Amino acid sequence: MKVVVIEDEPPAAEQLCDFLRRYDAEASIAGVLASVKEAVCWFREHPAPDLILSDIQLLDGNAFRIFDQVEIPCPIIFTTAYDHFLLPAFDKNGIGYLLKPIEYEKFAAAMRKFEQLRRSFTLLGQDLLRELKAALTQPGYKERFVIKARGGIYLLETRFVAYIQIQDEIPFAYDGQGARYPLHESLTQLEKSLDPLLFFRLNRSEIVNLRFIEKLEPYSHDRLAIKLKRLNVTLISSINRTPELRSWIEDSLVK
Repeated sequence: MKVVVIEDEPPAAEQLCDFLRRYDAEASIAGVLASVKEAVCWFREHPAPDLILSDIQLLDGNAFRIFDQVEIPCPIIFTTAYDHFLLPAFDKNGIGYLLKPIEYEKFAAAMRKFEQLRRSFTLLGQDLLRELKAALTQPGYKERFVIKARGGIYLLETRFVAYIQIQDEIPFAYDGQGARYPLHESLTQLEKSLDPLLFFRLNRSEIVNLRFIEKLEPYSHDRLAIKLKRLNVTLISSINRTPELRSWIEDSLVK
């Protein structure tokens, strides 16, 4: 069995390779590709593998840009860090997803499904590809920030961002330990690029991550004070944004 791994994060790519060797010691890893551009070049120059394990959001774009440019006549198991990428279309032909962080038991279950279908699986139907592409090209939200610093380039996953705050006209992302990272987009651009189910703009200078909210308390002039988990930080919603914040919190509880 020949497998290609498409993953832009080296630790995640190595984990997939380790899981594959653990599942099938005779499996051959035909290539580990880190970008849309690299994958397109590889598939144009090599025969298709038996299976592809592919991250959805790569540094240079959505993985479906690969399939726009080259025909992929083999099944694909997708990996993703966010459950808003989970699509019913995957269940129709048994090809599924692996939600990060990936557990070996789920990886093995996905591989067993692949092997059950392998005897009759000859081509990933174009109708399915179109359905997946249509779903994935709906607003895709940023999964990571690329942070440029003197020591090199760092990747900060958005799920680890507790809040974003403007200081001296520069937006900074703060993680759960209080470390801060400079960003190179305006707060309005960041608001549009982040998942609205997880991130909410509190005022002109701050965006908060729902997962890091510990509690909300009444504040003066009908505003709300937002206290964050494990951080000695309190954010204040603006008067105009407070009604939407209440609705956002209520909707999140329902979901």
